[in-house]
Amino acid sequence: MNEWLIIPILFLSWMALRLIRSEAIFIPLPKSTIRKMLKLAKVRKKDIVYDLGCGDGRILVIAAKEFGCNAVGIERDKLVAMLCKFNIKRSGLQNKIKLIENDYFKVNLRKATVVTTYLSQKQNDLLLPKLKRELRKGTRIVSASHVFKGLKEIKRIRTGHFYTYLYKI
Repeated sequence: MNEWLIIPILFLSWMALRLIRSEAIFIPLPKSTIRKMLKLAKVRKKDIVYDLGCGDGRILVIAAKEFGCNAVGIERDKLVAMLCKFNIKRSGLQNKIKLIENDYFKVNLRKATVVTTYLSQKQNDLLLPKLKRELRKGTRIVSASHVFKGLKEIKRIRTGHFYTYLYKI
């Protein structure tokens, strides 16, 4: 077997395992979708945006750079977190962006004024009680592609090939 095939095969196996377990996999959102999500949440300079499963940090960078707010990313995958750190450093926004390398179920979210997610439906379902318990009244939640059953939808917009949903605690 060609040794160059080992890395793609390992990567695809890793993705398949996460999909089987109904976990979110790292699929970067287009920057245009991110901007629509942040506009939908009406992100302002005074906000603290938490991105759960922040991947490569692109939501964090756009939120801090274009919307002027502080941002906190939570990423448990060490390899993806390294990419996020690189992108934060490259953006020069280390003073506005914090990366927490941990599972978002283990991190208190109470300081967030906006929460962004691009997770699986199963992860959203598991996350809902935590959001209700920890987020303060008025916190906006923006979810790409999957709903939060049990929260009242404020607005839904088309972003590419799926919808993005806005909720408020």
